[in-house]
Amino acid sequence: MDIRNFAGFVAAAEFMNLTLAARRLNITQSALSRQIQALEAYLGVPLFEKVGRNVRLTSRGEALFAKVNDVLLADRSLRMLAGDLGRGESGMLKVGACSQLIERYFPGFLKSWRQRHPGIDVRIEDGGGAELAGRLRSGAVHLTISARPSAPIDPFETLFLGKLGFMALATDEFLEGPGAPIEIADVLQYPVLTQHKRHASREVFDAACRLVGAVPSIVLESYSPHTLFAMAAGGNGVAIVPSSARSFPEGLIRKPVTLRGELLEFDICAMWGNSEPLPAYGRRFIDELRAHIQTENEREQAKQPEEARKRLEAV
Repeated sequence: MDIRNFAGFVAAAEFMNLTLAARRLNITQSALSRQIQALEAYLGVPLFEKVGRNVRLTSRGEALFAKVNDVLLADRSLRMLAGDLGRGESGMLKVGACSQLIERYFPGFLKSWRQRHPGIDVRIEDGGGAELAGRLRSGAVHLTISARPSAPIDPFETLFLGKLGFMALATDEFLEGPGAPIEIADVLQYPVLTQHKRHASREVFDAACRLVGAVPSIVLESYSPHTLFAMAAGGNGVAIVPSSARSFPEGLIRKPVTLRGELLEFDICAMWGNSEPLPAYGRRFIDELRAHIQTENEREQAKQPEEARKRLEAV
């Protein structure tokens, strides 16, 4: 089956007018009619019915529309992969990511990935939740790495990469003894230093506050976790940040945050537009980053019992 017949069907379904659809495809109306007839003969069902000078999908045509779109996307993806292989795979990949995830996972990953794929020019831009979604929607980046939005964003596809939790950091004026988890309800009795609302992970923190029926006394909202750490080190309250954060000032006690006995966690994911398939190297970047994140998280979990043992020995 000629792939152009599928493209003709989709164009006719979008315009509901064969003249306009043919103009969009830069073919004659009679040629478009032949494409649709050939596809109907191939599938064995009528796809359109006439409505005056226009057409509309039959019930069977409506049922098949999404599947035909999938065929076109698969065809574009296949040709893109073939083109990548034929060129020796070269191109540019623009990735938007929140600063905490960049700091936690990208330093070790990005250098080795670029060494394995020298023909791919990877450019990273930091940002937060809605801001990253806007860049993705406008085409400024090819994909984003961030906390999963609280609600699906229609034009985007997502792929789960892993989970992160929250940490409370403060001086001993507010927190006692490192390591043991602290309930979010207990944290909220103190002044809070937290991330700005542009970060998707902030939605999870706010939702947890609502679940325990408490309104946090927020002293500072910041784009930078290091600003929160500095304020916490100065005795200004308890900093609440994702567990991806690193490089803490000395003297701060760190505790995992729990909600009713369970770690307060959120998903991190990759997102990209579903109207155009990622180049093959873009999907490979996501798959290899996911494997790297999982390895790092497993390494982190393995370290926790050893750190707990050392704390007990120091008491």
